[in-house]
Parts: sequence; structure tokens; C-alpha cells
Amino acid sequence: MTESTIATDPTSGRHERQRLDTGNFFEKQAVAHRTDPLKSTLDEIRALGLEPYIAEYEMQGYTVIPPQMVSTPEFIDLLRTTILDVAERRDGVRPDLAGATEQGDNAQGCQQFFLLFEDPVFQQAVVNPTMLALAHYALGRSAVLYNCVSLMKGPGGDGLALHADNLLVPPPYPQYANNVNFTWCLTDYDFRNGGTCFVPGSHRYCRPPEPGEGYDERVVPEAPTGSLMMWHSNTWHGSVPRQTPGLRMNLVTTMCRSYVRPQEAMKERVTREILDANPKEFAQVVGHNVPYGYGAEGPDYSTIAEWPGKSQWD
Repeated sequence: MTESTIATDPTSGRHERQRLDTGNFFEKQAVAHRTDPLKSTLDEIRALGLEPYIAEYEMQGYTVIPPQMVSTPEFIDLLRTTILDVAERRDGVRPDLAGATEQGDNAQGCQQFFLLFEDPVFQQAVVNPTMLALAHYALGRSAVLYNCVSLMKGPGGDGLALHADNLLVPPPYPQYANNVNFTWCLTDYDFRNGGTCFVPGSHRYCRPPEPGEGYDERVVPEAPTGSLMMWHSNTWHGSVPRQTPGLRMNLVTTMCRSYVRPQEAMKERVTREILDANPKEFAQVVGHNVPYGYGAEGPDYSTIAEWPGKSQWD
């Protein structure tokens, strides 16, 4: 039997890579080869010492980055205080962080949505270098913000049922993530405090759990205050009931691929003043650079042609 062989000439592979990365269907002339997005992302990961957490994410479908690799205690305290201030302003009652005795509205507790423009502290959170490096690895460098919300859960209830975060996506899911949940733990997360539970490796099933499936395989990782939890959109997860007084509190800054429609209208509501007050990464995060969402004027073809996304690392 004759076996086929694949050419190993490195120049042919490199040429193909360049053609794919720089191909521009609006331009007849070749454009300069741009920086390799995977290399840029791996440089970020290595510089921050995040390799062990990337390995956990790949193997388990989730990971917990310790507080000292995320931010400072002062920043976490500011996030917590600001969320309580926003909740009091919106609802007329300040959540009882230390003494709450009831779960709240539902299995996710008291929910505060669309926080990004409530205070600059939330805008600082979504361009956190650790979170962005992880988002670039999991979703590509064109990743955008999906939501910016806070969930405050008191004791009692049944916990949140197992599910995957691929909302409105029919199975089978792709093996790569459509979105990644980044949960800032503003209080301790563990079994007694109503922590998040996961089914390790379930991101590789590429489907949601059937009713009752996976409950015997759940684990609840410990995540002290200030930790950043990260999980794949395919990963089966939920929560366990809180058994202690007070609130389990977080800030959720989910990121998604640029072709996914965000849950919250960041691009539509961001102002030039806010863009100018933040680093350049912020414009990408809020989707300001995404070429879609045009009206009668039509698309800006130059923006579409230059838009990254020709590989999963873009």
C-alpha cells in the first residue's frame, strides 16, 4: 500500500499562515504580516505566571486564580462597597453583607445588572491585566465584555442547578469557548458559604447536562476573598446553598468572542468621555471596535477587513 506524505517544507507552512492571517477580501494588494496573536497571548500568560491556571482550565474546565495574582485588598474592598452603594441607590435598601438570613430573590440571590457605567471602578475591573490575559487565551484577542453584574446570595434555598453557560446555543457545542465567566469573589467561596460547584472535565462533553446528571461528580473549590474564578462556557456548574449568615457576593465580568451578542448594551451606551478616560484596551472590551451594529450608512469595510478573527487566537 502506498502512503501519502505531507510536505514538511517550513516555508510552505509559513506562507500559508501568512496568507490566512493577512488575507483581505477587500484589498487586491498584500498587507504587512501582523504580530502572531498566539505568541502575544502566551507572552502575557508567561509574564504574569498564569501557566498553571491555564493548565487547570484546560483539564478541568475551570480554575481559581489566587488573590495576590489578581488585584489588591483595597481594590476588592472598593468593588464590594461600590456594589452595595449601587444596590442601595437602585433598590432603596442596603444589602446586609454580614447579617442576611435569607437567600434573596432566587437561587442567585439579589442581582444587580449593567454595572459597567455606574462607577469607574467597574471599568478598571474589566481591563484588569490578569483577567484580560486569560480572556485573550480562552477567547482570542478580539474578546468583548458579555456582562458586568453582581450576585449577592444569602443562606437557605436549594442552590443553583447544574447548567452550561452556552445560552441560546444548540448542542453540540464547539470545543472552544464561546464565552468565559470571570467571577470576582468579593467574599469567601467554599462549601459552607454557598460556593460555585463544577463537574470537572464536563467542558469536553460539548452539551448541557440532562436533568439530574452530574450531581454526584460535583466539586466545590475554595476561593478566598479576592480570588478570580474562571470557567469555560461548556462547563457544567451551579452552586450549593449557603449555610452561614450574610451574603456570598461577587462581581461577574463574563467575556465572549466578538461574534457573540453580549447580554448588556455596552457598545450602544458607552460615551466618548468614558472611552477617553480609560486605556485603549477598554474600547475593545466594550465592543466599540466591533464593526457590526451599523444603520442605513452601512458597514465600514476598512474596519471589517482589518478586524481580527481569522484564527481562534485573534
